[in-house]
Amino acid sequence: MNNTCPKTPERERKDAFLFAKNFFKNPLRNASITPSSVFAGHAMMQGIDFSKIHTVMELGPGTGVFTTELVKKCALNTKIVLVELEKSYVENLRRKFGARVTVENANAQLLDTLLLKHGISKLDLLISGLPFFEEAINDRLLASIKKQTDTGTIFRFFTYMPPVVKRIYKNLPIRKTAFVLRNIPPLWIYGVN
Repeated sequence: MNNTCPKTPERERKDAFLFAKNFFKNPLRNASITPSSVFAGHAMMQGIDFSKIHTVMELGPGTGVFTTELVKKCALNTKIVLVELEKSYVENLRRKFGARVTVENANAQLLDTLLLKHGISKLDLLISGLPFFEEAINDRLLASIKKQTDTGTIFRFFTYMPPVVKRIYKNLPIRKTAFVLRNIPPLWIYGVN
């Protein structure tokens, strides 16, 4: 039914190796040595009514842990756009998900431009896997996220460092939606709407 690469131990090993390689190459861009767990993927999607989701954008999908959950839960006609800066992830995502998603090799700060490019005036769901560093989540991106959430877009993101969340997202009405202990390292999921 969906157009994804089958999940196999070999695929998981390749993804883990790619993730670790990118962590050592640029730890500020890849904030963890391992991809998020399937438990984090499930928790990221909890509480979302996917029958009402028609447009999705995922920022920083990495190896596609959250994307896998999106593809499983979204209707086949749901437009899913992935925005990834790291070229090795882009190639991996295209291979894994094929025509089921559109993968943009771009900076997440171009959110508004990418929405225009894809003819999306309002997102139903915005997922972020971006690291919590000032250069990744800057004022331009925050303004774009706020503009979307002000119109009802569901926004979900995770962090390994909850104190940082309140400082960075101080202008958004964020709330904790989950804590995932079965992840290395454990993580907190937050959301708006």
